[in-house]
Amino acid sequence: MIVERIRSVVVVCVLAHGLTVHAQGVLTQDNGDCTGAISINDSIYHQPAAVRGFGNKLEIKENPSDHTQWFEREHHTTWYKFRSPATTTLTFDIIPDNIEDDIDFLIFQGAVPGICDKLAAKQVAPIRSNISRNDKSNRSICGLRKDAPDDFIRSGVGSSFSRGIEVQQGELFYLVIDYQDRPLAGYTIRFHYDPPPPPPEPEEKKQKQQLVITIVDAKTGKPIDANLTIDGMRFDEVVEAKGKSSYSYEMDMYRNIKIGCVRNGYMFHTTKVKGNTEPVVNVEVKLTPVGAGERVVLDDIRFVGNEDKVMRQSEASLLLLLRFMQLNPKVRIEIEGHVNGPTFKNKKEFIDLSTARAKTVYDFLLVNEVEPERLSYVGIGNAQMLFPAPKNKEESEANRRVEIKVLGN
Repeated sequence: MIVERIRSVVVVCVLAHGLTVHAQGVLTQDNGDCTGAISINDSIYHQPAAVRGFGNKLEIKENPSDHTQWFEREHHTTWYKFRSPATTTLTFDIIPDNIEDDIDFLIFQGAVPGICDKLAAKQVAPIRSNISRNDKSNRSICGLRKDAPDDFIRSGVGSSFSRGIEVQQGELFYLVIDYQDRPLAGYTIRFHYDPPPPPPEPEEKKQKQQLVITIVDAKTGKPIDANLTIDGMRFDEVVEAKGKSSYSYEMDMYRNIKIGCVRNGYMFHTTKVKGNTEPVVNVEVKLTPVGAGERVVLDDIRFVGNEDKVMRQSEASLLLLLRFMQLNPKVRIEIEGHVNGPTFKNKKEFIDLSTARAKTVYDFLLVNEVEPERLSYVGIGNAQMLFPAPKNKEESEANRRVEIKVLGN
């Protein structure tokens, strides 16, 4: 396992983009950009289905075709980040599932404030690159090797391997993987360390605690069966469960978790639980019956400042909303968009931006086959900020929200 410690080094890999399933969850266009880099926390990572595109922003472009350090431009790219688990020599293999795929990569050191912005402006440069044509006699594998002589391999016929990197424990890397042509399949990234990191702490030595979740009707207090999603209980995994009113799990101590709950005939609900050291963590989720006028604040659907672009951590809330609409096929909702505009009047720009944010959620539901006659959207601007004078980033982000209002069922 790769432990979350070390200095900062960034490795960038360019892969195809879109929406697909991978070892860490669901790929989105955000993963095609440095800011959406996927964390790799194991020595072996498999990406089963590469997809198309370069993300939301073309960060690498307009480079000479014979440049040794940079791609000429991004084509089909995915960004990753990881930390070295030990002071060692880092090498790795990128192994295509289909020998016909030609994969290139760049690696960046990450101990640079604002690394993603500086990378796009070419204020930082790769520390390793390999843009060589795929060598089918080598099964089209590329990567880093300890005995490779060169740090950078230009496009065309050349070595499939660049020189390994001497790293310190905890160094952060960004790796970007790129397919120049339309990808045919996925790939595996296999990390090697010489010498290897120490073995992980035995599972039986880790302190455990019990998580007990019960779901009740908010008005009667009676237990009701419901479906759950639990984010944070297990590393890089969302646990799903269905059809019970009480659930019990064993988990590591001090986990910050988020519980999503949905049931036919009830409003969906999200509960956050801060990490603690209690032997048993009891959580009661109270669901309110669906009714006209009922509201839910989607406080985890967050937006980039002054944009209608949804931030990556919002995916779970969007899916919970979708599940609610699927389980309640007669419910009609209004989607309200809100912005962060402290000390300003509710200007036209605020109304337009909040409307665009509400439409982003509306479009998400339409794409996922929710009938348009069940949906409407409106922009509120800054008229109903949760924090009229936000004191920090968290409060400002909370003002940039979406609320769901039930119109009928």
